Amino acid sequence: MGSLGYFAIERNEQLDNNNWAGKDARRFKRIAMATVAVGSVALMTACSGPQSSTSVGVEEAAGHIEVAIGYNNNSSWDPLNTGSAFAMSAQNHIYEGLWDSSPVDRTPFAALASALPEDTSALEWTVDLREGAAFSDGEPVTADDVVFSVNRVLNPDKPVITSAFFNSWLDSAEKIDEDSVKLTLKYGFPYALDRFSILKIMPAHVFEGQADEFYADPANAVGSGPFKISGTEPTSFTAFETNENYTGPLAPKVSSMQWNVSVDAAARTSLLTSGVSGVPISDNIPQDAIDTLKGAGLTVEAADSMNMLGLAFNTAKAPFDNKYVRQALRMAIDSQKLIDVSIAGQGTPSSSFLQESSPYYTKAATQFDYNPEKAKKMLADAGVTDLKLTLLSTNISWTAAAVNAIKQDWDAVGVDTTLDVVETATFNSRVAAGDAADVLTFSGNPNQFGTDADLNVRWFYSTTNTFMLWNKWAETPEYGALNELLTDAEQADSAEVTDAKMNDALDVIAEEAVIYPVMHMKLFTAWDPKKVEGLKALNIPGVYMMDAKLVD
Repeated sequence: MGSLGYFAIERNEQLDNNNWAGKDARRFKRIAMATVAVGSVALMTACSGPQSSTSVGVEEAAGHIEVAIGYNNNSSWDPLNTGSAFAMSAQNHIYEGLWDSSPVDRTPFAALASALPEDTSALEWTVDLREGAAFSDGEPVTADDVVFSVNRVLNPDKPVITSAFFNSWLDSAEKIDEDSVKLTLKYGFPYALDRFSILKIMPAHVFEGQADEFYADPANAVGSGPFKISGTEPTSFTAFETNENYTGPLAPKVSSMQWNVSVDAAARTSLLTSGVSGVPISDNIPQDAIDTLKGAGLTVEAADSMNMLGLAFNTAKAPFDNKYVRQALRMAIDSQKLIDVSIAGQGTPSSSFLQESSPYYTKAATQFDYNPEKAKKMLADAGVTDLKLTLLSTNISWTAAAVNAIKQDWDAVGVDTTLDVVETATFNSRVAAGDAADVLTFSGNPNQFGTDADLNVRWFYSTTNTFMLWNKWAETPEYGALNELLTDAEQADSAEVTDAKMNDALDVIAEEAVIYPVMHMKLFTAWDPKKVEGLKALNIPGVYMMDAKLVD
């Protein structure tokens, strides 16, 4: 999946505490002005009559909430072709799939489809659309919109980011009548229902024939979900209001919200504790701010996530083409010390490619417990002496602390380690250009696309992944064997066989240690319980506001 480099930018931007202070100071003023404006609107409403509310689902939505988001909003807003953390979180409120799932617990539910599929193992699914479903511009959702959206994903001549999650197993979508379609699968795919939550249905009458720039512009976002965009300013904010045409099962409790871009971690903390910003919610809370926020009376909640710090080895170069050398270098790292110094202890040393909270987790057969003496012996047994290597990394603050800890550990076992720490954009462009570095560090969290094991593995282990193109491991027999295991798992006749094959694949990934996590990190969300309720921390970037409401 060639989007990984882009995705890495999104993940790294959120944690960069060094480069955005001036911009966030201006954003703070913008948020304060917005808060005053909201107060003025409320005062005018109070003078002219009762505050209007929008009936959505089974409850009335009313009130306004401001949110601080630790990501930028100036990347693509195309719901089928973006890795933007900000946009993808927002699209859970704007667009619908045939079937969606709550990002809180990932439980599937019927969204634009009238019901869940009766038999997910069938090769043909007949789908009736929800009665009365309409886009935010008032136009009805039809079978043509479903076919248009599926065809975009399956188009081999112009693939989008989500294409890689569907083109191996989904064959086609065919219109039956205005309100029903037939989906045809190439084979029974065990994760199909979960995957459809990222195939958002877009209105053909708005997007068909448009240029890429039109798709990417948030001003053109038209969905059938419970919210719609009411205003946006790149690098500053995106505002939402309830979609009066929404007829689905969700029931938002607020009628409007504004998500304010606040990439700088210190600025996000200040927004929550200043008492004047009017911002009671923030995602992406820095670990070193947790005690401060709790001391100020805020709720800070954690979610275990797949968000990782990982290592990728350049297997096109000796001796990194030797798995025992890779294993030795991995074993030489004191993962717990690295977690303590880089993210204040708020993480877990990896014991599998997947995080321990994943429903598909099993402990890998190969473990990398800290053992510098064994690491030295393994290097010697592999005939490696006087090893010198270059470790390429981004310069964000927590990653810089992590790579310094790695260098210390590798130097301690006799590996002369040179750090090459660069800006994130430079890192991505150099990797894409085939940089000569020996090892990379990276962060990433494919859980924002889904939680199934196949998706999370293939996000990294695919022939179009940026790192796989860089290290040429996709050209090896070892990758061929892994890919065969993954294909057998996704085409298996039963969930039991799928799980068994996937566990075998995860063991291979651990043993080969080509692209592998050092740690998995918790993600934190904070809110003021005196002002808002109904929030839950997510294991993906962003917030989910369906149950959020103002405290009476």
